[in-house]
Parts: sequence; structure tokens; C-alpha cells
Amino acid sequence: VPSKKATTTNGVASTTTSNGSTSNNGTLDAAATRLATERVMVLGAVLLLIGTMGFYHIPGMVVRDETSSDDDDPAKEVRNHMIDSFYCAAITLTTVGFGDICPGETPFYGKIFLILFSLSGVGIFCGPIMDLASSWRYQIPGGLSTLAAVTLGVGVLVFSHIEGMEQTDAIYASVITGTTIGYGDLAPTTNMGKVAVAMYAIASVNVMAAFLEPAKKYLEEFCQTKVKVD
Repeated sequence: VPSKKATTTNGVASTTTSNGSTSNNGTLDAAATRLATERVMVLGAVLLLIGTMGFYHIPGMVVRDETSSDDDDPAKEVRNHMIDSFYCAAITLTTVGFGDICPGETPFYGKIFLILFSLSGVGIFCGPIMDLASSWRYQIPGGLSTLAAVTLGVGVLVFSHIEGMEQTDAIYASVITGTTIGYGDLAPTTNMGKVAVAMYAIASVNVMAAFLEPAKKYLEEFCQTKVKVD
């Protein structure tokens, strides 16, 4: 087993092994970061794919659309079952859980799938995957207030321009989604809106958590009390 010797030259750390090979730690760190990013993206895609296929193929997982292409109202959009399934998978993994179109009359094995999918996927998805999806927050100058404004602005655009909601309803829906409350009283109904809201949830939930972190720390300090130690 070759031994290693760490050296520093002009402020750049490097590692030299007994066989004479030298590596730059900064380069290794950057490569490791890229590798981790790729792995997280693959893992996220796999979890979304598993969820989408489960919702798509298991009967009763999604409330079926009663609209047909022969409907008298030509402006009424026919729901896409694959998009509905992707939307339900994303809303489940982000823990928003609107409860609007999923689950439907889920059979026993569908409930088993949801139990396993939730237990195995939610912790992973809400951790490294959504951290990566929310990493854009570090590119926003101006601190938490600007970050909150940008996040709400994106949500309002999604709900108002795609779903046609009033401004007040759009603000309400974006906050309820970003904080994972997900009442379900206002939820997307169009195919494009479901895709957009699913992506907004993935990209905004951890951003909202970061925005609320100072309030959490303040309340923790407020609720703490000093204990005398004998």
C-alpha cells in the first residue's frame, strides 16, 4: 500500500504517494463535487421514475379523469395520466401532498407501494436531492428578503400565468406549496400547471426552509432556559 505525504506549495495543498504520483486536493474536491451532483441527479430521477410508474400502473392511485375528448366544452383540457402520475410522485416526495387527485381508491398493494415509496424515498429526496434543487438560492444577492421575494415571485408566476389564479390566490398557493402545508383547496388543474407546480415544489421547499431558519433559531433560543449545574 503506497504511503501518502501531504505538502503545500503556494497555498495549494497536494498529496504525494510513495510511487511518486502527486494529486492536487483542490482538483479532487471539485471532481468529487461534480460526481456527487451527478449521483444526486440520477438518484432523484430514479425516485421520480419509480413513483411515476407506480402511480401510472397501479389502478386507483390517481383519481381518473371523467372528461373525454368528445366533451361539449372544447376549451376543457383532457388530463394526461402520465403527467398526473409524475405530479403525484413529485408532490409525494416533497411532502406537499395536496390530496387533489391522488391517491384515489387505492387497492391494498397500492397502499403497500405508497408506504414503501414514502419510507424509502422521502428522506433521501428531501435531503440531498432537494438541497441540490434549491442550490440556486446561493446565486441570489440581497439576503433572505430578496430570496423570499424571488421564490414567491416564481410561485406567483406559476399559479397566476399558467393556472390563471388571481394574485392573492397565487401568493397563497405558492406559500402553502413551498412550506409543504399543501391544503389542496387550490391546486393545479392543467397539464402544464401540474408539471410547473411539481418543479416549483422541488426547487422551493428547501429554499423556504432556509428562509424560515432564522425564525426557528430565534424561537429555540427564546424557549431555552439556563439549568444550574451543581
